[in-house]
Amino acid sequence: MHLSAKKNKLGGKALFYLSIILGVLAATASQPAARENFIEVLQHGRIDWTNGFIEASGVGRPPPNPINAAHARAVAERDAGTEARSNLIALVKSIRVDSKTLAADHMAGKRIPDEILEILVRDARTVDLSYGPDDKVRVKVSIRLYGPLAERLLPRDISVIPTVMQPQDPSQKAEPFSGLLVDCRGVPLKPCLVPLIVDEEGEIVYGPAFASRDNAVERGMASYARNIASGESHPKIGPNPLSVKGIRTVEAGPCDILISNADAAKIRRLASNLNFLHQCRVLLVTD
Repeated sequence: MHLSAKKNKLGGKALFYLSIILGVLAATASQPAARENFIEVLQHGRIDWTNGFIEASGVGRPPPNPINAAHARAVAERDAGTEARSNLIALVKSIRVDSKTLAADHMAGKRIPDEILEILVRDARTVDLSYGPDDKVRVKVSIRLYGPLAERLLPRDISVIPTVMQPQDPSQKAEPFSGLLVDCRGVPLKPCLVPLIVDEEGEIVYGPAFASRDNAVERGMASYARNIASGESHPKIGPNPLSVKGIRTVEAGPCDILISNADAAKIRRLASNLNFLHQCRVLLVTD
């Protein structure tokens, strides 16, 4: 190989890695609260449980004997996109619906036909496209965790609950609570689409029966965060959340959190608290 060719190849690699570094720095600068998000990294990609997105990547390579540079790049981009969407399907199947079932279980039961999932994934948005050494192409695609996907995955017993103005307790002079914050720090809680909150007697304080389906589909039954300070002002739960402490996960329920009877009584005490439960204004803060 001529010296000039070697320099060009090395220069191309240097530019590629420099672009990655600059991209990371730019992403960090534009998302100062990234470390506060609950991001679950899995084999085929990652799930952002705070913002409700699923992302997967794929890598494509040029064909052995391309017609020209444009043909080589087009094939690499196509193959990278195909692999990314294949990985996205695998990632969706690994989503925990609740403590006992994965999305794959719903698909095995044909509640979600494979062709429906393929349609959802086919419309995934390309959020990153980068070029590497040897003309490799890396594509990252993303879909919403909520919306059409959640509509398919959420249990049928989550029904639409009409909005009802709950009577205000005359003894409560402060503004009604705008949401529920559950401090689960120190508890090995796993995220899922349908978490349960129970009291010490095992009675459900929050679950499918309390959530209105339209809200659960569009915003999720609960969101997750990793920072208690930012969680207290999270838009999910509004400016005046009711805060309770998670004690531990439920036995055989790694996605379900147990709170004290006293905290459960705080939630049940006011009829107006049903409003934020119906609206799925629930945030679980964990490590």
